[in-house]
Amino acid sequence: MNAKQPDKLAVGSRFKMSELGIVQLPEFAHKTGTIVETSSRTPGVTVLFDGALRPTVLDRSYISPLST
Repeated sequence: MNAKQPDKLAVGSRFKMSELGIVQLPEFAHKTGTIVETSSRTPGVTVLFDGALRPTVLDRSYISPLST
């Protein structure tokens, strides 16, 4: 097992879709949002896309931190 890297995907952080996320979910290619829940037990991250009413669960490899 590799040494754990600091998790840059924290609750409240802004995100955009990663290159892998765009390939897998092209309908979300230009969307951004906020992380609302993370789990250390699963690879899923609960996110709220800008303008959405309900959160969505995505694999953490599908998103990347949004540079401000």
